[in-house]
Amino acid sequence: MQIKEDKQGEILIVTVSEHLDTSTSSIFESRLLGMVDRGERKIVVDCGTLEYVNSAGLKVFLLAAKRLEPLGGKLVLCALAPSVLMIFEMIGFTRIMKIVSTLDEAIRVLKGDASPA
Repeated sequence: MQIKEDKQGEILIVTVSEHLDTSTSSIFESRLLGMVDRGERKIVVDCGTLEYVNSAGLKVFLLAAKRLEPLGGKLVLCALAPSVLMIFEMIGFTRIMKIVSTLDEAIRVLKGDASPA
């Protein structure tokens, strides 16, 4: 697993790649929740290079979203591969998390402009 951070104004873009599973989820959880703790409130997780996620990885997304909510923040996931999106759909996360197709769309959502380009 690799984690990269990039900042666009007040939006933090976190790219997670390869596998997010039982052996890597604690590292990702520590990094992502640490970002929230240091004051990040608008976070995009770009999953374009994420090949696999299991329940331990899914838990990290849920924890981050739940931590951001009372702080007025928001977590948006984007660019999920079909196999990863299928897991999110099966577990019901597509109904409780904001998931969009592209990074540009995720940034628009966090800027408050969810209209299509």
